[in-house]
Amino acid sequence: MTYFSKYDYTIIRRHWTLLLFRYLKVLVFLFIASVLYYISLKFIDTIWYEINHYFLFPLIFLIVNYAFIKLALGYIKFYNDLLVIYRWHLIVIKSSLIYKDNIEFIDINKITKLDTYCNWIIPNFMWFWNLVAEQQRDEVRTFHFVPEPFKALQILNEEKQKILEEMKLNT
Repeated sequence: MTYFSKYDYTIIRRHWTLLLFRYLKVLVFLFIASVLYYISLKFIDTIWYEINHYFLFPLIFLIVNYAFIKLALGYIKFYNDLLVIYRWHLIVIKSSLIYKDNIEFIDINKITKLDTYCNWIIPNFMWFWNLVAEQQRDEVRTFHFVPEPFKALQILNEEKQKILEEMKLNT
């Protein structure tokens, strides 16, 4: 589930293909480690024992550990990269355990234009596009890998209409 609506906020999570890319990276690293392991076992008689014991096996160990640490950090980054629509604000949360922590508030009433676009055919078939929010003062924010972007546009437009109605009632 990429959209979670409760009470008066909506949480939008990125598309699952980002996890697929991380899985593919882990598979590539594991393939490299398995090739190195095969080379170390196949040529154990011809390769010096010290090179095999002190270089190849620690290198294989480091590659496998690096792959799984990157996968764990990728999970954390995937589940902490969110768009939250809450009353007057579009909250952009980008957080990972080590690299960066960023929370940005965008006023919905300062968004002048909302648009979506898709580059290439695979994102179109898998239904993840880019969401573009143009703000006042010519600031443009692009949110990549947004699943079902028209649903996000609908939610943002409904919130914007609610804000305009509240502003009319208050004046």
